[in-house]
Amino acid sequence: MSVQKRFEFLARRVGPKAPGGLAPGQALNATIITIVVNPKLNRSRGFVLWEIMLALTIFCVVAVALTTALQQTVDVSIMLRDESQVRLEIQNLLDETAAMKLKPGKSELQVGDGRVRYEREIRAVQARTAMGDLLPNLYEIKVQASWRSSGQDRSESAALIVYQP
Repeated sequence: MSVQKRFEFLARRVGPKAPGGLAPGQALNATIITIVVNPKLNRSRGFVLWEIMLALTIFCVVAVALTTALQQTVDVSIMLRDESQVRLEIQNLLDETAAMKLKPGKSELQVGDGRVRYEREIRAVQARTAMGDLLPNLYEIKVQASWRSSGQDRSESAALIVYQP
């Protein structure tokens, strides 16, 4: 039934007016006419269930993606911090070792909180001059660090050649 026919049908149903001005049930029919004549008004009053479900789905997908990205960022940040700390400790160990009296050998060192294992190796270097003379008192200091970060075994090393008269 078209909107115009529905309107005419309801208008006929109201019938003659009662002695008080309005016919019985006329206010009710006016409301029904408003709803029928203006169907777009009803659709704009709220969301349909599928619209809400779609919005929630999109929100959940974005939330999962952001959480994953945040977790990866935190993991990379921790890994970079650990590597930076290890490099600094290796440099400190090289400098400390170069300043003391050197004896060839290998030793394990405990530095910091113990998560990183450091090994220091000192060995005599047999270097010669351009004329073929042996250069005494040259030592190579090698420091190697190993640790576990983000489920992977990591290692870093550095070496330094020192002359001690």
